[in-house]
Amino acid sequence: MSFYPTSPTFMNDISDMNEKTTLWMGDLDPWMDEVFLKQLWFSMGENVVVKLIRNKKTGMSCGYAFIGFTSNQAAQRALATVHGSRIPNTQSAFRLNWASGGGIADRKEDRAPEFSIFVGDLDNDVNEHYLFSMFHARYPSCHSVKIMTNPSTGFSRGYGFVRFSNQQEQQQAVIEMNGVLCNQRPMRVSFATPKTNNHQRYIQLALQAPALLQQPSDPNNTTVFVGGLSSPVTEDELRRYFAPFGEIVSVKIPPGKGCGFVQYVSRASTEKAIEKMNGFLIGTSRIRLSWGRSSHGQPTDLKKPQPQTQIVHNDLLSTFRPLSPPYSLYNNSTGLFSPNHDWLTMDPYDDHWPL
Repeated sequence: MSFYPTSPTFMNDISDMNEKTTLWMGDLDPWMDEVFLKQLWFSMGENVVVKLIRNKKTGMSCGYAFIGFTSNQAAQRALATVHGSRIPNTQSAFRLNWASGGGIADRKEDRAPEFSIFVGDLDNDVNEHYLFSMFHARYPSCHSVKIMTNPSTGFSRGYGFVRFSNQQEQQQAVIEMNGVLCNQRPMRVSFATPKTNNHQRYIQLALQAPALLQQPSDPNNTTVFVGGLSSPVTEDELRRYFAPFGEIVSVKIPPGKGCGFVQYVSRASTEKAIEKMNGFLIGTSRIRLSWGRSSHGQPTDLKKPQPQTQIVHNDLLSTFRPLSPPYSLYNNSTGLFSPNHDWLTMDPYDDHWPL
């Protein structure tokens, strides 16, 4: 007996569904295929469309799927009554959340860019719905949340990822939400980037290399040089961008120079800012960071020529341009939760979510 819908009327109904008729279903066991999922929901009285996401190379399940219901009420009922309960005859629990998207008519190439942030130091009681509500209320382009869990226990690992469709709101969230209380505990917020291949990783390391090579001999230096400020940026704005990495002493932007200086209280904050913010997009340009002038010693003359060997090295490195800000990496090969995928039209052999 087949549980797949064959009625054109049913498929037309699905194509007309709004974004609130689709649920993301995750933490699926490898053996749970489309037939099993169809039968599972049919046994609960729901006639659904299933889109199981598979690895392009192996054909194996990526552990999540999109479930399309015939009505918003049916999807709401499933989310309210089934999420968290045990899947019959298995040791797994239902992991459900809202998905969004234009449905069957959307195409993958039409999707807008997406931008993610890392959120850490989360209380164990914080769930994805709570975290999503917290960010979405302030940033309307926030459309999905994934809290990482221990595969053995199912308990939260205390961190997750939040995704936006607007880069400005992503950047604002890093600045404004870092340290904000979430269930009585301050969150640790920073930028996140997807997994990358070796070539991209080499480019990222090359971009960071000049800053590492230019580390000053003065161990008390806590100043960051910020180059590439082509767009009008105020000192207050620059301070907000760099505030997540530690307490700031001062921010200076010399008029007409296209650069600035950010001085931190601690050297550790300076190192972290250089590592995380090098290549960051401010306005229409990506900034270039290096060690700045030390307040504890003789200032570095910015016009002083470098040794020829250093110039050659920097020229080589300058041929590379950032594909994305070289922030801390995370592996999302198991599929970062992103309900904004076009669940019915996307490539089912999609081994990870693009950011």
